[in-house]
Amino acid sequence: MTLLQVEGLRKSFGARRVLRDVSFSIAEGEIVGLVGSNGAGKSTLGDVLAGITPADAGLMTLQGHPYAPLSADDARHLGVGVVEQLVRIDPGLTVAQAVFRGTPQADRPQAELREQARVLLAEVTLDVDPDTLVAELPHFVHGLVETARVLAEDTRLVVLDEVSAALLPVEVTRLHAVAARLSQQGRGVLYISHRLPEMLAVVDRVLVLRDGVIALDRAAEDLDPVGLAAETVGEPVSPPAPRVATIPARSGQGGVPARASTWPAPSDGDVALRVRNLRVPGRVEGVDLLLRQGEVVGLTGHRSSGVQEIAGALAGELSALSDELVLHGEPRSLGASTDEAALRLPAYRPDDDAYGVDPGETIARTLTREPWGALTDVRSEIASLRGVIRTVHQLDVKALSIRTVFGALSGGDQHKLALARWMASAEDVVVLHEPTRGLDVRARRQVRQLLDEATAHGTSVVVVSVDPDELAECCDRVGIVAGGRVARWIDTRELAVDAVRERIVEAATAA
Repeated sequence: MTLLQVEGLRKSFGARRVLRDVSFSIAEGEIVGLVGSNGAGKSTLGDVLAGITPADAGLMTLQGHPYAPLSADDARHLGVGVVEQLVRIDPGLTVAQAVFRGTPQADRPQAELREQARVLLAEVTLDVDPDTLVAELPHFVHGLVETARVLAEDTRLVVLDEVSAALLPVEVTRLHAVAARLSQQGRGVLYISHRLPEMLAVVDRVLVLRDGVIALDRAAEDLDPVGLAAETVGEPVSPPAPRVATIPARSGQGGVPARASTWPAPSDGDVALRVRNLRVPGRVEGVDLLLRQGEVVGLTGHRSSGVQEIAGALAGELSALSDELVLHGEPRSLGASTDEAALRLPAYRPDDDAYGVDPGETIARTLTREPWGALTDVRSEIASLRGVIRTVHQLDVKALSIRTVFGALSGGDQHKLALARWMASAEDVVVLHEPTRGLDVRARRQVRQLLDEATAHGTSVVVVSVDPDELAECCDRVGIVAGGRVARWIDTRELAVDAVRERIVEAATAA
């Protein structure tokens, strides 16, 4: 029986038409995947269904009745719940209060909420004390808290918008178990994701949103990740090639591609960072790390593995110890101290509050290095704006003008521009957290191009990620962290990306 029917849905923001004529249906007990390139309108469609954004035109019915929610609360009352891509929960709430907020049970005593919340949190396999404040939770957990909230509501349709983007493979498996449980209860699920192999493993049917319409509606069993990626961007897509590391140029000569079998052992001049016996009390037991100039090294592991603490120590955010620390041949110290010799590598995190830009500012002002309105010559100003236009074109940003405000862009386009802006001013050894999170296949390659250009000029990168595809596509080596140590190193060179991904998943699961 049809649960949701959508016909002729349209939505524009100013002169930009996002949804042109969207029509589809979801049956009771069906899990439907929704994919599309960044800026295609997936989140906008989810927002319309969730009552967050009103449609300009079109008709919707829910269980045969007209459906036109006036707000998110109205949508929940009518039976539609959503877990948004960027979850915003009052940090002053306890986890139990967050799970039941907006429901008829919200005003019950904390002691009563606690036990019911514990059951719901177990269903989403989130091992968190219900009395914990939301402010004390890592950002990636918020999506699972929201999923538990949806389970607490009497929802008939659940929209999961990029919930899996920040989850480990084992956590994605648990999320899929929740989706399957919702399906067995007769609820419908709209599963929005860019992680195509994982999505195809759980959905019954796939919708591709392209150019404001549903360009493909097909059973998941008839699709594969490469073919679906091609349908998503509207052109053939070849599997990502293995990364070819480059030894940075010396004495005016061009960089030399280096394969695993030909790259010589590092000399002191090739080493950008050397760390021996890194320790963070109680979390990291002893890690050795060597990073060459122009190399991209990945780190991954379970939440309690110590991988985040390693990154925090390198960025100077956590107090740490080491037997040796050398940056470009100069001894340095570790720890969150004011010591000028302390290592504080620049770190980028693509969370909703980490872009470091004003969402009300234009693209032009956001990407211009000089303060806007500074006294300068016209030629410099023109060159700067040409650089902005070149970046917007290179990254295929969906905007009518460089005067478009940053906050009006899709989440993926904001991410790409913010990373490009950050990389342009970054130092020669940096830490990147989830650099391609939430990006489509084309955008992921654009980010990889940014990394390739930076490393070709000698920048060295540590990528911290839970996404095995991201690590396989971007890194020269990947360290699997477990029990506060690097349990295994995987060399990605001369291996197909799929083979690297399988090795990462296998090693991470075993750890």
